[in-house]
Amino acid sequence: MKKFLLSTTALAVAGVLTFGSDANAAAKPIKIAVGGFMTTEWGLGDNEGSFETGGVSGTGTSNKRSAFNNVQDSEILFSGSTKLDSGITLSINIQLEGDQARAGIIDESYMKLTGSFGDLRLGSTTGTNSVLKHTAPYVGVSPDGGGSDNYITVPAAVTAGNSTNVASSGDANKIAYISPRVGGLAVGLSYTPSVTNADAAPTTGGNAADGGEVLEAALSYETTVGTSSVGADIGVENRSNGTHAYRAGVKVTAGGISAGGSVFKRHDNNGDRTATTTDLNANSYDLGVSYVMGAYTFGVAKAYGERSDGAGTEDTESKWSAGMSYAIDTGVTGTLTYIKADYDDGAAGAAGDDNNGHALIGQLKVSF
Repeated sequence: MKKFLLSTTALAVAGVLTFGSDANAAAKPIKIAVGGFMTTEWGLGDNEGSFETGGVSGTGTSNKRSAFNNVQDSEILFSGSTKLDSGITLSINIQLEGDQARAGIIDESYMKLTGSFGDLRLGSTTGTNSVLKHTAPYVGVSPDGGGSDNYITVPAAVTAGNSTNVASSGDANKIAYISPRVGGLAVGLSYTPSVTNADAAPTTGGNAADGGEVLEAALSYETTVGTSSVGADIGVENRSNGTHAYRAGVKVTAGGISAGGSVFKRHDNNGDRTATTTDLNANSYDLGVSYVMGAYTFGVAKAYGERSDGAGTEDTESKWSAGMSYAIDTGVTGTLTYIKADYDDGAAGAAGDDNNGHALIGQLKVSF
Protein backbone atom coordinates (compact mmCIF):
# COMPACT_ATOMS: atom_id res chain seq x y z
CA MET A 1 0.00 0.00 0.00
CA LYS A 2 2.86 2.37 0.83
CA LYS A 3 4.42 1.77 -2.61
CA PHE A 4 1.07 2.38 -4.31
CA LEU A 5 0.60 5.71 -2.51
CA LEU A 6 4.14 6.85 -3.28
CA SER A 7 3.81 5.90 -6.96
CA THR A 8 0.39 7.56 -7.21
CA THR A 9 1.82 10.72 -5.69
CA ALA A 10 4.75 10.70 -8.09
CA LEU A 11 2.46 10.24 -11.11
CA ALA A 12 0.08 13.01 -10.01
CA VAL A 13 2.92 15.45 -9.40
CA ALA A 14 4.51 14.47 -12.68
CA GLY A 15 1.19 15.16 -14.40
CA VAL A 16 1.11 18.64 -12.91
CA LEU A 17 4.65 19.38 -14.04
CA THR A 18 4.62 17.61 -17.39
CA PHE A 19 1.28 18.63 -18.82
CA GLY A 20 1.29 22.21 -17.62
CA SER A 21 2.01 24.84 -20.25
CA ASP A 22 3.50 28.29 -20.43
CA ALA A 23 -0.04 29.61 -19.91
CA ASN A 24 0.14 28.31 -16.37
CA ALA A 25 3.29 30.30 -15.70
CA ALA A 26 1.51 33.44 -16.78
CA ALA A 27 -1.67 32.68 -14.90
CA LYS A 28 -2.71 34.81 -11.97
CA PRO A 29 -1.85 33.54 -8.46
CA ILE A 30 -4.46 31.49 -6.63
CA LYS A 31 -7.00 33.72 -4.92
CA ILE A 32 -7.48 32.87 -1.27
CA ALA A 33 -10.99 32.62 0.17
CA VAL A 34 -11.50 33.10 3.89
CA GLY A 35 -14.10 31.18 5.89
CA GLY A 36 -14.44 29.54 9.24
CA PHE A 37 -16.57 29.31 12.32
CA MET A 38 -16.84 30.52 15.91
CA THR A 39 -18.57 28.58 18.67
CA THR A 40 -19.24 29.90 22.14
CA GLU A 41 -20.40 27.45 24.77
CA TRP A 42 -21.82 27.61 28.28
CA GLY A 43 -22.45 24.60 30.45
CA LEU A 44 -23.20 23.19 33.86
CA GLY A 45 -21.40 20.06 35.02
CA ASP A 46 -21.63 17.73 37.99
CA ASN A 47 -19.07 15.12 39.15
CA GLU A 48 -19.36 12.23 41.59
CA GLY A 49 -18.77 13.40 45.17
CA SER A 50 -16.36 10.60 46.09
CA PHE A 51 -14.28 11.38 43.00
CA GLU A 52 -14.03 15.08 43.81
CA THR A 53 -13.03 14.46 47.43
CA GLY A 54 -11.01 11.29 46.82
CA GLY A 55 -8.47 13.01 44.64
CA VAL A 56 -5.89 11.35 42.44
CA SER A 57 -5.58 7.68 43.47
CA GLY A 58 -6.87 8.49 46.94
CA THR A 59 -4.03 10.90 47.81
CA GLY A 60 -6.47 13.43 49.21
CA THR A 61 -5.77 15.91 46.39
CA SER A 62 -9.11 17.50 45.53
CA ASN A 63 -10.66 16.99 42.09
CA LYS A 64 -13.29 19.63 42.80
CA ARG A 65 -14.14 21.90 39.89
CA SER A 66 -16.63 24.69 39.29
CA ALA A 67 -20.09 23.63 38.15
CA PHE A 68 -20.14 26.37 35.45
CA ASN A 69 -17.80 26.64 32.48
CA ASN A 70 -17.46 28.75 29.33
CA VAL A 71 -15.60 27.33 26.31
CA GLN A 72 -14.64 28.91 22.98
CA ASP A 73 -13.83 27.05 19.75
CA SER A 74 -13.11 28.91 16.54
CA GLU A 75 -11.08 28.51 13.36
CA ILE A 76 -10.19 30.67 10.37
CA LEU A 77 -10.08 28.64 7.16
CA PHE A 78 -7.98 29.76 4.18
CA SER A 79 -8.62 27.96 0.89
CA GLY A 80 -8.01 28.45 -2.80
CA SER A 81 -7.79 26.46 -6.02
CA THR A 82 -6.81 26.65 -9.67
CA LYS A 83 -7.39 24.34 -12.62
CA LEU A 84 -4.29 23.52 -14.62
CA ASP A 85 -4.15 22.92 -18.37
CA SER A 86 -3.71 19.23 -17.60
CA GLY A 87 -7.25 19.22 -16.14
CA ILE A 88 -5.97 18.64 -12.62
CA THR A 89 -7.34 20.96 -9.95
CA LEU A 90 -4.76 22.12 -7.44
CA SER A 91 -6.09 23.48 -4.15
CA ILE A 92 -4.79 24.42 -0.72
CA ASN A 93 -6.39 24.37 2.71
CA ILE A 94 -5.00 25.96 5.88
CA GLN A 95 -6.95 25.89 9.16
CA LEU A 96 -5.90 28.45 11.76
CA GLU A 97 -6.94 27.91 15.39
CA GLY A 98 -8.55 31.04 16.78
CA ASP A 99 -8.59 30.51 20.57
CA GLN A 100 -6.04 31.18 23.28
CA ALA A 101 -6.85 27.90 25.03
CA ARG A 102 -5.80 25.80 21.99
CA ALA A 103 -2.27 24.45 22.24
CA GLY A 104 -1.63 24.51 18.49
CA ILE A 105 -1.81 27.42 16.08
CA ILE A 106 -2.47 25.43 12.90
CA ASP A 107 -4.93 22.53 12.69
CA GLU A 108 -4.76 21.09 9.16
CA SER A 109 -2.54 22.45 6.39
CA TYR A 110 -2.40 20.54 3.12
CA MET A 111 -2.37 20.62 -0.68
CA LYS A 112 -4.90 18.66 -2.74
CA LEU A 113 -4.77 17.39 -6.33
CA THR A 114 -8.07 16.25 -7.85
CA GLY A 115 -8.91 14.87 -11.26
CA SER A 116 -10.20 11.77 -13.02
CA PHE A 117 -7.74 9.75 -10.93
CA GLY A 118 -9.43 10.78 -7.68
CA ASP A 119 -8.36 12.93 -4.73
CA LEU A 120 -4.74 13.11 -3.53
CA ARG A 121 -3.94 15.04 -0.33
CA LEU A 122 -0.42 15.99 0.73
CA GLY A 123 0.45 17.52 4.07
CA SER A 124 -0.99 17.83 7.53
CA THR A 125 -4.48 16.41 7.13
CA THR A 126 -6.98 13.88 8.48
CA GLY A 127 -6.48 10.27 7.42
CA THR A 128 -8.81 8.70 4.86
CA ASN A 129 -10.25 6.29 7.44
CA SER A 130 -11.63 9.31 9.28
CA VAL A 131 -12.76 11.13 6.12
CA LEU A 132 -14.76 8.13 4.88
CA LYS A 133 -16.16 6.89 8.20
CA HIS A 134 -19.85 6.63 9.15
CA THR A 135 -20.96 6.83 12.77
CA ALA A 136 -24.13 7.32 14.79
CA PRO A 137 -25.80 10.68 14.02
CA TYR A 138 -24.94 13.16 16.77
CA VAL A 139 -26.89 16.30 17.63
CA GLY A 140 -25.07 18.94 19.64
CA VAL A 141 -21.97 17.91 21.60
CA SER A 142 -21.01 14.39 20.49
CA PRO A 143 -20.63 11.74 23.20
CA ASP A 144 -17.60 10.15 21.48
CA GLY A 145 -15.51 13.31 21.65
CA GLY A 146 -13.90 15.30 24.43
CA GLY A 147 -16.55 18.05 24.59
CA SER A 148 -18.03 16.87 27.86
CA ASP A 149 -14.53 16.52 29.39
CA ASN A 150 -14.63 20.27 30.04
CA TYR A 151 -17.44 19.62 32.54
CA ILE A 152 -17.10 15.96 33.61
CA THR A 153 -13.53 15.03 34.60
CA VAL A 154 -11.85 11.98 33.07
CA PRO A 155 -10.00 10.16 35.89
CA ALA A 156 -6.27 9.72 35.29
CA ALA A 157 -6.60 5.99 36.09
CA VAL A 158 -9.09 5.41 33.25
CA THR A 159 -7.35 4.89 29.89
CA ALA A 160 -10.37 3.75 27.85
CA GLY A 161 -11.79 5.80 24.99
CA ASN A 162 -15.19 5.46 23.29
CA SER A 163 -14.38 6.71 19.78
CA THR A 164 -14.65 4.26 16.88
CA ASN A 165 -12.27 6.28 14.72
CA VAL A 166 -9.50 4.21 13.09
CA ALA A 167 -7.21 7.13 12.22
CA SER A 168 -4.74 7.45 15.08
CA SER A 169 -2.40 9.43 12.82
CA GLY A 170 -4.51 12.50 13.52
CA ASP A 171 -3.47 15.49 11.40
CA ALA A 172 0.20 14.45 11.14
CA ASN A 173 1.88 14.92 7.74
CA LYS A 174 0.78 12.20 5.34
CA ILE A 175 -0.06 11.11 1.82
CA ALA A 176 -3.78 10.38 1.49
CA TYR A 177 -5.61 9.10 -1.57
CA ILE A 178 -9.36 8.71 -2.19
CA SER A 179 -10.50 7.06 -5.41
CA PRO A 180 -13.46 8.23 -7.53
CA ARG A 181 -16.77 6.63 -6.55
CA VAL A 182 -17.87 3.86 -8.87
CA GLY A 183 -21.30 2.41 -8.19
CA GLY A 184 -21.23 4.17 -4.85
CA LEU A 185 -17.91 2.59 -3.83
CA ALA A 186 -14.71 4.48 -3.04
CA VAL A 187 -11.35 3.38 -1.63
CA GLY A 188 -9.20 5.46 0.70
CA LEU A 189 -5.50 4.89 1.46
CA SER A 190 -3.20 6.87 3.76
CA TYR A 191 0.47 6.68 4.68
CA THR A 192 1.82 8.63 7.66
CA PRO A 193 5.61 8.34 8.09
CA SER A 194 5.49 9.56 11.70
CA VAL A 195 2.84 10.72 14.15
CA THR A 196 5.42 13.05 15.76
CA ASN A 197 4.75 15.43 12.85
CA ALA A 198 8.37 16.64 12.87
CA ASP A 199 10.40 17.69 9.81
CA ALA A 200 13.28 15.34 10.64
CA ALA A 201 13.20 11.88 9.06
CA PRO A 202 11.39 9.56 11.51
CA THR A 203 13.27 7.04 13.61
CA THR A 204 12.58 3.39 12.82
CA GLY A 205 13.27 -0.07 14.16
CA GLY A 206 10.50 -0.37 16.73
CA ASN A 207 12.64 1.01 19.56
CA ALA A 208 11.44 3.42 22.24
CA ALA A 209 11.99 6.33 19.85
CA ASP A 210 9.88 4.81 17.05
CA GLY A 211 8.21 7.67 15.21
CA GLY A 212 4.93 5.80 14.77
CA GLU A 213 4.46 4.93 11.10
CA VAL A 214 0.76 4.46 10.23
CA LEU A 215 -0.90 2.76 7.25
CA GLU A 216 -4.66 3.17 6.72
CA ALA A 217 -7.14 1.70 4.25
CA ALA A 218 -10.91 2.18 3.99
CA LEU A 219 -13.72 1.02 1.71
CA SER A 220 -16.75 3.32 1.62
CA TYR A 221 -20.19 2.94 0.05
CA GLU A 222 -22.67 5.79 -0.34
CA THR A 223 -25.88 6.07 -2.36
CA THR A 224 -28.91 8.36 -2.39
CA VAL A 225 -32.41 7.67 -3.73
CA GLY A 226 -34.83 10.56 -3.37
CA THR A 227 -34.84 11.62 0.28
CA SER A 228 -33.26 8.36 1.43
CA SER A 229 -29.56 7.56 1.66
CA VAL A 230 -27.27 4.80 2.84
CA GLY A 231 -23.64 5.11 3.86
CA ALA A 232 -21.32 2.36 5.10
CA ASP A 233 -17.61 1.78 5.55
CA ILE A 234 -14.98 -0.62 6.77
CA GLY A 235 -11.49 0.51 7.71
CA VAL A 236 -8.19 -1.01 8.83
CA GLU A 237 -5.06 0.50 10.33
CA ASN A 238 -1.58 -0.86 10.98
CA ARG A 239 0.96 0.98 13.16
CA SER A 240 4.66 0.41 13.69
CA ASN A 241 4.02 0.43 17.46
CA GLY A 242 2.78 -3.15 17.13
CA THR A 243 -0.97 -2.60 16.86
CA HIS A 244 -3.57 -3.07 14.17
CA ALA A 245 -7.18 -1.91 14.31
CA TYR A 246 -10.48 -2.32 12.47
CA ARG A 247 -13.71 -0.39 12.25
CA ALA A 248 -17.07 -0.60 10.48
CA GLY A 249 -19.98 1.81 10.38
CA VAL A 250 -23.35 2.39 8.75
CA LYS A 251 -25.78 5.30 8.60
CA VAL A 252 -29.25 5.25 7.00
CA THR A 253 -31.47 8.28 6.36
CA ALA A 254 -35.12 8.15 5.30
CA GLY A 255 -36.86 11.49 5.13
CA GLY A 256 -36.12 13.33 8.35
CA ILE A 257 -35.00 10.25 10.30
CA SER A 258 -31.38 9.11 10.49
CA ALA A 259 -30.05 6.08 12.36
CA GLY A 260 -26.64 4.53 12.52
CA GLY A 261 -23.77 3.12 14.47
CA SER A 262 -20.21 1.88 14.27
CA VAL A 263 -17.79 -0.53 15.96
CA PHE A 264 -14.03 -0.51 16.58
CA LYS A 265 -11.43 -3.05 17.72
CA ARG A 266 -7.71 -2.58 18.32
CA HIS A 267 -5.39 -5.58 18.80
CA ASP A 268 -1.99 -5.25 20.47
CA ASN A 269 0.58 -7.61 18.89
CA ASN A 270 3.33 -6.69 21.35
CA GLY A 271 3.58 -9.56 23.85
CA ASP A 272 5.68 -7.45 26.22
CA ARG A 273 2.67 -5.20 26.82
CA THR A 274 0.14 -8.00 27.35
CA ALA A 275 -1.54 -7.87 30.77
CA THR A 276 0.38 -4.72 31.74
CA THR A 277 -0.77 -1.13 32.25
CA THR A 278 0.53 -0.30 28.74
CA ASP A 279 -1.66 -2.95 27.03
CA LEU A 280 -3.34 -1.34 23.99
CA ASN A 281 -6.13 -3.86 23.32
CA ALA A 282 -9.41 -1.93 23.07
CA ASN A 283 -13.02 -2.07 21.81
CA SER A 284 -15.76 0.54 21.32
CA TYR A 285 -19.10 1.18 19.65
CA ASP A 286 -21.68 3.92 19.10
CA LEU A 287 -25.42 3.96 18.31
CA GLY A 288 -27.79 6.82 17.64
CA VAL A 289 -30.88 8.22 15.96
CA SER A 290 -31.89 11.75 14.95
CA TYR A 291 -34.99 13.45 13.57
CA VAL A 292 -35.25 16.68 11.57
CA MET A 293 -38.42 18.73 11.96
CA GLY A 294 -38.21 22.01 10.09
CA ALA A 295 -35.44 24.15 11.60
CA TYR A 296 -35.14 21.78 14.56
CA THR A 297 -33.12 18.56 14.86
CA PHE A 298 -33.41 16.16 17.80
CA GLY A 299 -31.21 13.18 18.57
CA VAL A 300 -30.12 10.61 21.14
CA ALA A 301 -26.88 8.61 21.03
CA LYS A 302 -24.65 6.32 23.07
CA ALA A 303 -20.89 5.73 22.82
CA TYR A 304 -19.09 3.05 24.83
CA GLY A 305 -15.47 1.89 24.97
CA GLU A 306 -13.20 -0.37 26.98
CA ARG A 307 -9.44 -0.95 27.16
CA SER A 308 -7.37 -3.60 28.93
CA ASP A 309 -5.95 -2.23 32.19
CA GLY A 310 -3.37 -4.98 32.68
CA ALA A 311 -5.14 -6.66 35.58
CA GLY A 312 -7.30 -9.04 33.57
CA THR A 313 -10.10 -6.45 33.54
CA GLU A 314 -10.93 -3.38 31.47
CA ASP A 315 -11.21 0.35 32.03
CA THR A 316 -14.49 1.66 30.56
CA GLU A 317 -15.87 4.95 29.28
CA SER A 318 -19.61 5.16 28.65
CA LYS A 319 -21.59 8.22 27.56
CA TRP A 320 -25.06 8.86 26.28
CA SER A 321 -26.45 12.14 25.02
CA ALA A 322 -29.73 13.83 24.13
CA GLY A 323 -29.38 16.89 21.92
CA MET A 324 -31.41 19.51 20.11
CA SER A 325 -30.29 22.01 17.47
CA TYR A 326 -32.07 24.97 15.92
CA ALA A 327 -31.11 26.73 12.68
CA ILE A 328 -31.53 30.34 13.82
CA ASP A 329 -30.46 31.90 10.52
CA THR A 330 -28.11 31.24 7.62
CA GLY A 331 -24.85 30.12 9.18
CA VAL A 332 -26.13 30.54 12.76
CA THR A 333 -27.05 27.47 14.83
CA GLY A 334 -27.94 26.99 18.48
CA THR A 335 -27.70 23.63 20.28
CA LEU A 336 -28.54 22.25 23.70
CA THR A 337 -27.07 18.91 24.84
CA TYR A 338 -27.43 16.75 27.92
CA ILE A 339 -24.62 14.21 28.47
CA LYS A 340 -24.32 11.48 31.09
CA ALA A 341 -20.80 10.04 31.45
CA ASP A 342 -19.41 7.09 33.45
CA TYR A 343 -15.71 6.28 33.87
CA ASP A 344 -14.62 3.06 35.61
CA ASP A 345 -11.12 1.87 36.46
CA GLY A 346 -11.10 -1.90 36.01
CA ALA A 347 -8.47 -2.43 38.67
CA ALA A 348 -9.45 -2.13 42.34
CA GLY A 349 -8.45 1.48 42.82
CA ALA A 350 -9.16 4.28 45.26
CA ALA A 351 -12.22 6.52 45.39
CA GLY A 352 -10.61 9.03 43.02
CA ASP A 353 -10.09 6.46 40.25
CA ASP A 354 -13.76 6.28 39.11
CA ASN A 355 -16.12 9.08 38.18
CA ASN A 356 -19.57 9.67 36.77
CA GLY A 357 -21.39 12.89 36.11
CA HIS A 358 -23.86 14.97 34.13
CA ALA A 359 -23.51 18.03 31.91
CA LEU A 360 -25.98 20.42 30.28
CA ILE A 361 -24.25 22.33 27.49
CA GLY A 362 -25.54 25.15 25.31
CA GLN A 363 -23.77 26.30 22.15
CA LEU A 364 -24.09 29.14 19.67
CA LYS A 365 -22.17 28.54 16.42
CA VAL A 366 -21.61 31.04 13.63
CA SER A 367 -20.19 29.85 10.31
CA PHE A 368 -18.77 32.30 7.78
